[in-house]
Amino acid sequence: MTRRFLAILAVVVAWAWFTPAQAHLTPNSEVALDFGRESALAAILIPLGEVSYAAGRPITAPPPVGRSPAPPELTRYVMDRIAAQAPDGRAWSIRVTDAALFNDGATPPDLALKLELRPPPGAPLRRFDLRYAAVIDSVSNHFVLVFVRNDYDGGQLSDRPRMIGGLQQGTRTLRVDRGPASAWRGFLSAIGLGMHHIAEGHDHLLFLMALLLPAPLLAAAGRWGGFRGWRATAGQLTAVVSAFTVGHSLTLIGGAFFGWKLQAQPVEVLIAVSILISAVHAWRPLFAGREPWVAAGFGLVHGLAFATLIGRFGLEPLQKAQSILGFNLGIEIVQLAVVALVAPFLAVLARTTSYPPMRNAVAAFCGTAAVAWIVERVTGADNPVGRAIDSGLAQAPWLLAALALATLVAIWADRRPPTLADERESRPSAPQP
Repeated sequence: MTRRFLAILAVVVAWAWFTPAQAHLTPNSEVALDFGRESALAAILIPLGEVSYAAGRPITAPPPVGRSPAPPELTRYVMDRIAAQAPDGRAWSIRVTDAALFNDGATPPDLALKLELRPPPGAPLRRFDLRYAAVIDSVSNHFVLVFVRNDYDGGQLSDRPRMIGGLQQGTRTLRVDRGPASAWRGFLSAIGLGMHHIAEGHDHLLFLMALLLPAPLLAAAGRWGGFRGWRATAGQLTAVVSAFTVGHSLTLIGGAFFGWKLQAQPVEVLIAVSILISAVHAWRPLFAGREPWVAAGFGLVHGLAFATLIGRFGLEPLQKAQSILGFNLGIEIVQLAVVALVAPFLAVLARTTSYPPMRNAVAAFCGTAAVAWIVERVTGADNPVGRAIDSGLAQAPWLLAALALATLVAIWADRRPPTLADERESRPSAPQP
């Protein structure tokens, strides 16, 4: 018993270092569960070498960075060793939706199965016994780690699965009990996910910041001029934020429901380009008066990145609609908080003589970050400039404090009485003979 406990503890510690993915680094199997309203999905990963040995037949691995259909006998081998049972003893139906051999070229190849599990009529979906014996009935030191990836009605909606148990040769049954379902828990989880995503999405926030910089200003003769007034500034801020919301909401819905998508790399590069263009606009007017349209256009690109996140949760249509609404609310809460905290300082600064150099400095910072991220995302190689900027942006409270201090200094500098040196500088110089 002690040895078994230590072995399980070692596996748990190893899992803490390696998050489950499409391919994994440990020689153990993984079962990842996604809970819907009418069925549960199971994604099973088994190291190909282990299942080949247990099944007693050699299997040719797919080429590096590729996949191939799994041999039918291998699928049958696993299906003969998995079952789900309701609390009253009735069996669940289990259907294979995908079976493939997967090789990412960096880790040992896997057998990857996707299954749909349905309870019998009247049986609860969220409570059952999972019986599993593939490989562990033949290999004594093999473990099966069982995770819950997504459970909307249980309030779990994240990128990081939670381990709920482990199976081995002497323990082949796991009681799965997710508790009562609650759509509100899922909705609140989606709000939290949206808040977390935008708060840690430095590129999204920097794009918004670059658009806010010139919001209090009027443009004239290709340059930014004086303060446009409090009411006009509030209207401009509302228009920009609302347009960005409409833009990313459209592609978030389209990506999640209708499969609109681009490859991740082009989307991330375009997001960085949007920051660069907005930074240049904060320095010199490029599209003065059309900021809401530009915000909406680039919002479409940012929404594709959001849709990628929602799309991989495998939610049912109603859950997906609720999660999109909650996710969007989370994004808006953070966006409005940023605007409410930053915009008043910018509006006050816009009435001082210190604002032009400060605005240009922040625009230069945004542009530098954008270029660093473009290089990083095009080449796929991390760079020290991008790392430094990410580290700096993670100190948001200190940056807000610095903005407040800069505002006070700018007000003081404009209101302080002129010194003798200032008066001398302001006098016209005597004509040269």
